[in-house]
Amino acid sequence: MLRALVLVLLLANAGFWVWRQGWLAPLHGAIGARPEGEREPERLAMQVDPDRLRLIPAEAASAPAAVAASAAASPASAPPSAPPTACLEAGPYSTAELTVAEAAVKAALPDLGWSERELTTTWWVAMGPFAEAEQMQKKREELKRRSIAPELASAAPGSAPLLVISRHDSRAGAESELTTLLDRGVRTARVVNASVPLRLLRVAQASEAQQAALAALPADKLRGKAFLPCPADTL
Repeated sequence: MLRALVLVLLLANAGFWVWRQGWLAPLHGAIGARPEGEREPERLAMQVDPDRLRLIPAEAASAPAAVAASAAASPASAPPSAPPTACLEAGPYSTAELTVAEAAVKAALPDLGWSERELTTTWWVAMGPFAEAEQMQKKREELKRRSIAPELASAAPGSAPLLVISRHDSRAGAESELTTLLDRGVRTARVVNASVPLRLLRVAQASEAQQAALAALPADKLRGKAFLPCPADTL
């Protein structure tokens, strides 16, 4: 009996020694135990730089995703549109008239920029010249009754003023306008070859505030010629 017990102990010690040497590795799953215990050093060996691992709070980890989602959900803001501007012109003016009109604009809007545009018009349909102001005023009122608003101008420096009904860049155009006026009852108008250089005062990009200020200028400061939109063919 004693010899049998000794034999069992010897076999048990031999089996334990074989297990500790790892010779029974294929049977570890069935046995349910490993000679290294639960430390599993092979998993630590598989880690890459484990000392560089950092724990990040859940709030910090979710912040970039929240920012990206917010940017995707909000539409791209459109760039602010530039305030509307308009091209305006006043005239036409003789050299002396242009000086008066420019002084009035500069006094009202010191920072406003403007330019001059020379007219190629050389032919007028006009009435006069008038040596007397009373006679000229009478003719002007007759034209206004026919819905015609003439301009006051001189065909040459120092000459008596004319009532200019229209301006043309060719004699043919002036003659055609004269025929139309005859049909409207205007009998004393004529075609005049105007040798006086004429210019327009142009504000190429007037803001809304500048447009209002130009419209508010007194008519006598602009020699009776208001600022109007620039002709499309001159833009």
